[in-house]
Amino acid sequence: MKLLFLYYDIMNLYGEAGNMRVLERHLRDQGLELTVVGKTLESEIDFCEYDFIYAGSGTEKSQKAALKHLLQYRDSLTEALSSGIPALFTGNACEMLGASITDSQGNQYEALGLLDFTTTERSDIRYTGDAVAESQLFSSPVVGFVNKCSALEGITSPLFRLKMGHGNNPDTRDEGFHYRNVLGTHLIGPLLVKNPAVMEWLVKLIGSRQEGFVYTPKTYEYEEKAYETTLRALEERLASQK
Repeated sequence: MKLLFLYYDIMNLYGEAGNMRVLERHLRDQGLELTVVGKTLESEIDFCEYDFIYAGSGTEKSQKAALKHLLQYRDSLTEALSSGIPALFTGNACEMLGASITDSQGNQYEALGLLDFTTTERSDIRYTGDAVAESQLFSSPVVGFVNKCSALEGITSPLFRLKMGHGNNPDTRDEGFHYRNVLGTHLIGPLLVKNPAVMEWLVKLIGSRQEGFVYTPKTYEYEEKAYETTLRALEERLASQK
């Protein structure tokens, strides 16, 4: 199986490369043979070659550089994601899949157009803080952190409903988006390191692309204890605010 790590060098704020490292470990523990391929600016890309696509968070400048490069391969990426290839876009990488991004100076950038939502950045505010979220996809609540200066409008298929944290825009508790097998979210942490249920869901999804794959439950004691400790602390904070 081939996994694609997009812009591993310039879209790796907040330790987001940890998502790929821990995902690779879990997939290998399932007996899957993997090749992880890194692609960055100037690379040529055929997205349909891969069984999973990942891009993490970067600075606003890095995001625009990645977007400019990625627009050359819009048809290939759209074909891959529309066909059901699993993908995860975290932090502001998820914004590249919308229709446009408008920066804090009012400059508008054409985005990839997989979905119709728009992103607007602000210079006068930054949304930061812990998050607790729920999704029908996963067997338990999801924890993470948000650090962004943008608002997303027009998302019709949100990934999460927030109990704590900042949503796609200040007027909603909806966060991220879900399209076929694509997950987009501003939750960082890294997401897969912090959330065993999300990891399990994704491992099953990627593994199903290999004929004859049967998921074998595994125990990762430290990951599970870390998740339980984080969730308990955040839920106690929520309860104290009522």
